[in-house]
Amino acid sequence: MSNRLDALVQAVIQGRHRDAVAHAESLLSAGTDLYSIVEHGLSPALKALDVKCTSDEFNLLEIMLAGRAMMEVMDKVVAKHLDNDRPLIQKGTIILGTIKGDIHELGKHVVRIILSCAGYKVIDLGKDVEPVRFVEAAAEAKADYIFISGLISVIVPHVREVKADLKQRNLTIPVVAGGAALQQMTAEDLYVDYVARDAFDGLHYVQRMR
Repeated sequence: MSNRLDALVQAVIQGRHRDAVAHAESLLSAGTDLYSIVEHGLSPALKALDVKCTSDEFNLLEIMLAGRAMMEVMDKVVAKHLDNDRPLIQKGTIILGTIKGDIHELGKHVVRIILSCAGYKVIDLGKDVEPVRFVEAAAEAKADYIFISGLISVIVPHVREVKADLKQRNLTIPVVAGGAALQQMTAEDLYVDYVARDAFDGLHYVQRMR
């Protein structure tokens, strides 16, 4: 089984999504449960990509292709057979969206992939999302975190509204902000709990908070 898991890890890291799905299906057919495929196949690949992100080897296209391979395995193998297998342990629920005034989604998609593959349930609200919608969705889902994405500076006032709205409703849900424009500011400036430098930094934050 170890060789097959290693093959899955390498296929994901290299962004070979069809091979990754084939390896995962082969493991499943051989009796490997979904938990092992995620914990010993996808998780090591995620850690390897994390290392690349913190080194000179960082390549956005490479991360995107690997992320696609991970999601293909999650969607076509894990989700497909989840009802018939040992349930996966979810580490928490995260509300994610690009805030009002911004329609960029590429970075948000990367965040969704990484958080999902790390074991978090991610509710993606999409783009141009009203600040109050983040709060409503978090309350409805009893979410553990709110992640706000944004690439342009004009959205900053809207970002600040989220925490204020949470406070008015007596909700204490941590708010994480990220994206090109928001990375240049402090958590105090944005009235959030944390400003993530990149997708993995956001993941590390929620892992530290557990």
